[in-house]
Amino acid sequence: MSILEVIILAVVQGVTEFLPVSSSGHLVLGAWILGADDPGVAFDVAVHLGTLLALVVVFRAEAWALLAGLAGRRSLGTGSAGGSGLPPSRLLTLVVVATLPLAVVGLAVRDALDGPLRDPTWVGAFLIGTGVMLGAADRFGRRTRALATIGARDSLRVGVAQAVAVLPGVSRSGMCMAAGMLHDVSREGSALFALYLAAPAIGGAGLWAAYQLATDGAEAGVGVGEMALGAAVSFAVAVVAIRGLLALVRAHSLRVFVVYCLAAGVAVLAARAAGL
Repeated sequence: MSILEVIILAVVQGVTEFLPVSSSGHLVLGAWILGADDPGVAFDVAVHLGTLLALVVVFRAEAWALLAGLAGRRSLGTGSAGGSGLPPSRLLTLVVVATLPLAVVGLAVRDALDGPLRDPTWVGAFLIGTGVMLGAADRFGRRTRALATIGARDSLRVGVAQAVAVLPGVSRSGMCMAAGMLHDVSREGSALFALYLAAPAIGGAGLWAAYQLATDGAEAGVGVGEMALGAAVSFAVAVVAIRGLLALVRAHSLRVFVVYCLAAGVAVLAARAAGL
């Protein structure tokens, strides 16, 4: 890959990993539009590491409170992005419960995800589905509950929705936010929980890519310099994306993401129908 292609794909990863627009789908579309080769699993590891580090930096106060408070029942502080109000041990339990469906589904269908579904046509269709789900949640969710009120059943429902996002074009954060809002959790609370769930999701994806690289004889595809650049760019962009998402959901609806997903999906399907 050229340096420009590395930067573009890292920016796409950093922006779309946390916004409700599907990072996996946009990486497929980015490679399709650029006509670029698959950057390989080493690049996947690098950009996932960058976005995971961004998450830790933005939520560093919450991460420290979680580690320091697991032995007690102290609630998380407000931190740099706002606290959940959940005791650390309960938050950890809810995150584990919500992550289990994604782990099970991801392991069950991982081989199929590298096949025909990684096609721009499917991505376009799934983007439309993401837009419809976000629009329904924003329209019909009452959003009267704080994040601190959710229990294991709510968390499992969010986790089942998150598991659907193994499909490229279905947004992980979007499905988590939509599920939370449809169960009356506020926009900000739903976004916070989606961001908390991103840590094991991104970490798991990165570890799986690293495992493939180490054991399956997968080609690195890029050099150390390209990997370092991809990680640095995805980190910087992801920090801005996380903070921007939280600022937006505090004061506005998700309409901008609904419109974007629907418009992007329709544009992709139209382009494919035209033979592109």
